[in-house]
Amino acid sequence: MKPAILVPVDNTPVSKEVLRFADDWAARVSARLVVLHCRSAAIQDLIERGELQNPEPSFEEHLQALQLRSEVEIVHLFADPADGILKLQDELEPELTIMAAHSHTLAGRLFLGSNTDMVLHQGSTPIFVYKQTQRDPQQVVVPLDLSSISESLLRKADELALARQGKLHLLHVLDYPEIHVVGGGAFYGVAIDGGFLQERREQLLEHGRKSLEELVAQVELKSPYQLHLDFGTPYLQALQLAERVNAGLMVIGAHDHTALGRLLMGSNTDYLVHNYEGSLYVHQELQS
Repeated sequence: MKPAILVPVDNTPVSKEVLRFADDWAARVSARLVVLHCRSAAIQDLIERGELQNPEPSFEEHLQALQLRSEVEIVHLFADPADGILKLQDELEPELTIMAAHSHTLAGRLFLGSNTDMVLHQGSTPIFVYKQTQRDPQQVVVPLDLSSISESLLRKADELALARQGKLHLLHVLDYPEIHVVGGGAFYGVAIDGGFLQERREQLLEHGRKSLEELVAQVELKSPYQLHLDFGTPYLQALQLAERVNAGLMVIGAHDHTALGRLLMGSNTDYLVHNYEGSLYVHQELQS
């Protein structure tokens, strides 16, 4: 059986775009689509009492009208979207979940608050967060923290860039140099040698660049790429870089024990999803 790509949708126009995007992806990797449509217990109760028309026939007609090329399986669940997605991830073990991020859709609301943490940290698959955007789909930003997940993250980013004939922008964000003052006096009024700080920054940048180049050599990238190093907060630097290069895709890692893993928790996830104007691929290493 072909590997599965899970696609949660609702009845909004953006779902058509997501389904067409997912269909192209499935055709490229020889996968099948599992289209998930969730509805609440309250809606189901209205249907059973005859006060609301069963949406399943019209939903299936809607899919047929799209004339998707891929093999499609439709799953209807009476569940909260996050619960439904996690349930199917456990049952089907899909290689990817593709969904829309839109404030007026069920999928958009999934990526707010506690539901974000639920899917990213309890889920078992990578997630592609689709956004309608005017940004350049061939420009791909990849924040890298040089942790153990970075190699597989970069390989996936290379694969995604090749599929869209794109360019990778590899970003490594460093912490500002620490300053230690020896002695019993107060820090206030102590003069710091600006030349020393500049030299230390240059040393850190050089070390970071060398580490990044070693990672690139290990992965043997096939896509064109550019290295970017800076100091500051990772998610802010990633957003600023994406703005400068007009990137339509950002590839980020979900790993609880890395800086990027911490980035993907709580309000920071909300910040990325709702402030980055392009699509995001949230990478996880699949368990064998």
